[in-house]
Amino acid sequence: MNKISFKGSIVIVDPCYFIKSEEDFELCSNNGENVSDPDLSKLGFTDYLCFEFPDDPQIVVDQSSKKIIGGICQDSCLMAVVYKSELQKYNPDYDEGFDLSANNITIIENFIGDVEYKTVPVTIDGYTEHDTVIIGTGNINFRSCYEEDLS
Repeated sequence: MNKISFKGSIVIVDPCYFIKSEEDFELCSNNGENVSDPDLSKLGFTDYLCFEFPDDPQIVVDQSSKKIIGGICQDSCLMAVVYKSELQKYNPDYDEGFDLSANNITIIENFIGDVEYKTVPVTIDGYTEHDTVIIGTGNINFRSCYEEDLS
C-alpha cells in the first residue's frame, strides 16, 4: 500500500531513528527477512506508511505557502510516516538519542488527509532517473523535493 489516511499529527522520519533496539527491528522485520517492509504494528503503530526510500536528503514543503516544513533523510533506505502520539508512546525519547533536526525529520501537526509516496521520473542533463517523493493531500498539502527544486 502506498497511500494511507491520517487524522492527527504525523512524523516523517527514517524508522532507524526511532526504533529502540535491534530486537525491536528484528521483531518488525520478521528476523531480518522483511527488512524493506517492516511491520510497525508489532511495535504498536496502527496506521502508518513504511517504504523504501533510497534517495538523497529532501525537504518537505507546504504546497500553499511554499515554506519548508522540515526535511527527510535516511540511513536505512527506509522512510516511515507515523502518528506522533504513537511514536511518543513507543519511544518517548525518540528525539534525544539521534541527530534529529529539521534536516532529517518532519512533523506536521493536526494533519487530516492522505499521505502517499510515488516514484517519479526526473531528467537531469539528458539522463532520466527516478526519485521517490512523499505527497500529503488534505488540510495541509505538502510534498517532498530537493531544495534546489525550489529555485
